Amino acid sequence: MEKITVETIIKVQFLNPDLQTGRTEFYFGSLAAIFEVFTEDEVGCKLNTLWAAKIDHQHPKVTPKCIVSKQFLYRKKQKTAK
Repeated sequence: MEKITVETIIKVQFLNPDLQTGRTEFYFGSLAAIFEVFTEDEVGCKLNTLWAAKIDHQHPKVTPKCIVSKQFLYRKKQKTAK
């Protein structure tokens, strides 16, 4: 039985810190979720551009304002109740 599961998450790293939080890194479950938090102007491209970029673990999308990449998320499997 495998003890680790591997999922993919989307990391958005802005070149300049967020004015409200001071953060530069944000994590999302999908490309579309990025645009629920940030505007196209803040990201530097449209959702269709990110889909067309075919982002994977080795090929991030660099925009004038941020870097969008896929990252691995490792989780330990939960024990199930018997």
